Amino acid sequence: MARIWEEGVLTVKTAERDALAGTDPDTFFWTPHHDRSPQLVLVRLAKITVAELGELLEDSYRLAGGRGA
Repeated sequence: MARIWEEGVLTVKTAERDALAGTDPDTFFWTPHHDRSPQLVLVRLAKITVAELGELLEDSYRLAGGRGA
């Protein structure tokens, strides 16, 4: 599961939202709109590698109930 939040920013599901935002808040963050959804995190695409994006998308897919869930 992933959605474009705004240009250059993707929303993904993760079990590590607090850890990601805590260690790299310039890349990973959320808005008050996302407070009710503790697995959603916003990702600034320009700040991550293709490999990191792949990992995030795979994890998000699994958390959303995809293959391997």
